[in-house]
Amino acid sequence: MAAASSIDCKVFAARVASNENGTADAPVADAMTAANEQAIEAEAGDDGEAAPPPLLANPPRFSSASLQHRLPVGWQPWTINRNKTPTRYTLAEVDQRVVVHAQADSSASGLYVPLRDRDAGMLRWTWKTNGIIRNADNGQGQREDSPLRLFVAFDGDKGSLSLKDQLMYEMARLTTGREMPYATLMYIWGGKRPEGSVLPNPHTDRVRMIVVDSGTKHANEWRCHERDLRADYRKAFGTDPGRVIAVGIMTDTDNTRSKAESWYGDIALD
Repeated sequence: MAAASSIDCKVFAARVASNENGTADAPVADAMTAANEQAIEAEAGDDGEAAPPPLLANPPRFSSASLQHRLPVGWQPWTINRNKTPTRYTLAEVDQRVVVHAQADSSASGLYVPLRDRDAGMLRWTWKTNGIIRNADNGQGQREDSPLRLFVAFDGDKGSLSLKDQLMYEMARLTTGREMPYATLMYIWGGKRPEGSVLPNPHTDRVRMIVVDSGTKHANEWRCHERDLRADYRKAFGTDPGRVIAVGIMTDTDNTRSKAESWYGDIALD
């Protein structure tokens, strides 16, 4: 079991605001939005190969995004499998701030930000969902869905992986068009597993999930969390983490063939 991580959302807002000075990237040009749109079109069937996205120092804040854009500038679409229906992500104003609205209907995809290598420090975020996926169970591959996921990707020596893992990585590269990270921590809103549970992903040992919210007790309310990435990685993988190379979000209902509606607020690293 992992330690609890929910914090008062006023405390969350204050801590995020205190780290804004001196940590942000220079503004990303509007051309990035066009690149995001092109990537979405490519997922819909365009075989063109997009240029690799730029590496950022920090995940761009959703609350600073403009509603005139379809996606928050700097965030990239992430395909789970080219044969799966993608989840719909849009910017929306909720509770007087801009957030990402996720709508899944038997679908699975995400958004991510590739980062310049950085040490594993503290991770803070806020999210909300209107309900759980009642027939989901994150410990079983055929029912492994979640209305909310936040994942952090880590670098490492892939040559040290088992032959099974290396073959799985190559298959993932062929089906998604992208390289898998060495290891991934994934924070989820679970349906059946209790808060604090640490679960191996049913499909790969290189992804470990930590349940930070569970059930319907806090449905339709904003939940704010603070996690120590180094401590969580040690708890999940039994060793020290490599450098953080990406952060992402995902709402998926493809395995349970169900629907989910959720919202993601700001995500901060320090």
